[in-house]
Amino acid sequence: MMQVTLDTTIMPSVVAAIVSIVLSMYLFLLWYRQENRLYSDLPLAFSIVFTAHALNQMLLSLTMIGLIPTSLEFFRVRALVVGGIALPMMVVLLNIWLHRFQKHHLRIMGLMTAYWVAIALFGPTQDTIMMLHLPLIIAFIGGMVLTFIITWKTGRLKEVRSDLMVISTLLSLVGQVSRIPLSTAGLGFVSGAITVAATLLATVALSNPWYRREQASIPKASIASEHHL
Repeated sequence: MMQVTLDTTIMPSVVAAIVSIVLSMYLFLLWYRQENRLYSDLPLAFSIVFTAHALNQMLLSLTMIGLIPTSLEFFRVRALVVGGIALPMMVVLLNIWLHRFQKHHLRIMGLMTAYWVAIALFGPTQDTIMMLHLPLIIAFIGGMVLTFIITWKTGRLKEVRSDLMVISTLLSLVGQVSRIPLSTAGLGFVSGAITVAATLLATVALSNPWYRREQASIPKASIASEHHL
């Protein structure tokens, strides 16, 4: 019985990690094959995000099976990994919302990165680290939800299913917030399943098979004529 419970608790995290790393590789190749590559491009940013997400899920799995103790030092490592999720999104948000101040982006990102790392390494307790990181986490989650709601309503970002990205981001937030209370109640697999669902939705949203099929169905002559407009 204990083995069954352990498997249902760990398997969602393992599945989420595997899906995340596959998606990360796909997005990196998608970015690398672009003719004009920018470090603020969505495919590269999300490639880094899902790599960090996969690593975070695997670290959680190792604590669940007792291979790594849940110490303050381990929490510091996880905080640094979560920075790999938050900080790339801040790059994207700066490029979208504060594009006119592009010359200051590097300085802003340097300050935010230094702040995140300093809190992760020198915060005295887990609660202090979480509370001091919370403003950046709220900023990047809120900013991404707002951005995808706008692109969903305006149809400006056709390469990505913005509606699914909104749902995925909110589900991911629910999965993370509910992890501790559900684990305490012996229902940790529920938060894991929510995280898997969020990751799968993001996979569909970012790969957007509907857009790919639409592009493939456009005659080459039409594509050529559009480039001359």
